[in-house]
Amino acid sequence: PYAFRFYQTQYELLRSRSVAERVVDRLNLVERDSIGRLLLRPSIIRTLATDFTRITGIEVMDEVTLTTAAPQTPDEIAQRRAWLTAVIQGGVKVSGGENTNLVKVTFESINPVFAAEIANALVEAYIEQGLDSQLNRTQQTSNWLSQRIVDLKKTLDDAQANLQNYLIAEDMLDSTRSNQITTSELQTLNQEYLQAQAALDDLQKRYGARHPKITEAKREVSGAKARLDSKSRSIASSRIKEVELARLERDVEVSQELYEAFLSKFKEADLSSSGSQVASARIVDKALPPAGPIYPQKQRIILTWGIGGLLLGILLAFLREQLDTTFKNGRAIEEETGLPLFGVMQAMPDSIEAVERHYLNNKRSVFSEAINHIRTGVTYSNVDNPPKVILITSSVQSEGKTTVASNLALSYAQLGKTLLIDADLRRPRIKHIVESDHDFGLVDYVAGAVSLEECVSQDKREQNLHILNSGTTPPNPLELLASEKFSNIIMDLRSRYSYIIIDTAPVLPASDAVVIGQLCDALLMVVQSDRTTRHMLRDAIRRLNSNKVGVEGLILTQAKIKKGNPYQYGGYYGYGAYAYVEDKQKT
Repeated sequence: PYAFRFYQTQYELLRSRSVAERVVDRLNLVERDSIGRLLLRPSIIRTLATDFTRITGIEVMDEVTLTTAAPQTPDEIAQRRAWLTAVIQGGVKVSGGENTNLVKVTFESINPVFAAEIANALVEAYIEQGLDSQLNRTQQTSNWLSQRIVDLKKTLDDAQANLQNYLIAEDMLDSTRSNQITTSELQTLNQEYLQAQAALDDLQKRYGARHPKITEAKREVSGAKARLDSKSRSIASSRIKEVELARLERDVEVSQELYEAFLSKFKEADLSSSGSQVASARIVDKALPPAGPIYPQKQRIILTWGIGGLLLGILLAFLREQLDTTFKNGRAIEEETGLPLFGVMQAMPDSIEAVERHYLNNKRSVFSEAINHIRTGVTYSNVDNPPKVILITSSVQSEGKTTVASNLALSYAQLGKTLLIDADLRRPRIKHIVESDHDFGLVDYVAGAVSLEECVSQDKREQNLHILNSGTTPPNPLELLASEKFSNIIMDLRSRYSYIIIDTAPVLPASDAVVIGQLCDALLMVVQSDRTTRHMLRDAIRRLNSNKVGVEGLILTQAKIKKGNPYQYGGYYGYGAYAYVEDKQKT
């Protein structure tokens, strides 16, 4: 592992900016005219362009910027140097031989002599940089040691001066002899004290306490004791001085040892810096200009690209046919799901505005007839008990469910009082389609913040159509829709309206349709032609059925349009992508 890391480090050093800069300076590339053309690397496009120019005389590649004269100003020189350094860095290739310590360095150029010149200069610059690095490290060490020696010499001189001054100040130049005299005097004084005490004890046995001899003996004992105590204090003071003296002597000794050690290291470093440096690498074979171009091999490339292009075209055509699992017509939907198709809606021209309200603009158009056909299909899906509350959803977003819901509500309004509810609480759109008299909506009504009259608006053009917008964006739409309060509201609205059309979130990215579907009489699934895949639709229906919500029928939108690129469900729309959209329209 260490050897591997070492060689990888050396490879990176060979490709480093510092080595490339040395090459630029060594070969004086900044001052060379037309240096840019020499640094061009061979390529198929450049080779074909050169051949075309040679045959036709027409220039197809502008190389004016590569043939400029040498720079003149300092800024131009710096820019040219930086550019040349980057080009050389990018063109260097370094590889190691198997089971050897040999390294191969290559550089490509349209000029063979220049390519060899760069490769050789690069290796020489690498070796030179290694030697310079060694020398710099040695010189830095020597300089540091030199400074440390100066500091240590001063410390040693200060320690010696402190010791000498202390000896003089305390009169301890001959401390050994003084210690011997002091010890002898202490022994003599102690003997005198003991003798005086013994004499006193002897006299006390023979005379009374007031006898003159007793008084004299006590005076001699007190004097001997005083002289002994005085000498003891003097000796104690002398011991303290000896401790301080020992400390000063130890400072001198330590400073002397450090100074001598660093002086020895400095001499070794100085000897090393003055000696010869050993390079970590050497050149085995210098680069020689190649006899012929190594790239590109024109005939092989043309043949390979021709065959490859043909095979790739065939493969792409096959894959496009096989991977396109989107629905093209209503028959494919019925065969895939076994569910009835209630209507097929063609794509509206771009010139048609407000397609979500197109039913009002032209009730006899093909588009409006398709909406009426959907209404009829829903009605006859249960003749005895026609669906009253109808839920419109889709597999994923942008399949046209809101367009279907709004136009279908306008169609039902021709039969009776109809309510259009925007229950897509994450990405509501109906409030952007129909002008409303209220700022509140479904969320506010379920929360009990307002009454029904304060959030339901009557359509300006169709009196039988009422609209209940989504209202305030809730923090958790699913909990609100799954609440008992919402269920009770739907039951109450059944008694107020002949028909209720609910637009809700797609099935795959959200569970709202699963919850609301259990409160509705019919659920219609919108499928967009050339976009909704079989996998998407199957997953959506399976998810509804697993929660005991059935799909009454399907609606195909954007039918017979020009085919675009096929979409795969996993790559086109993720389950978690159906997030909130900021309402940019301010009331």
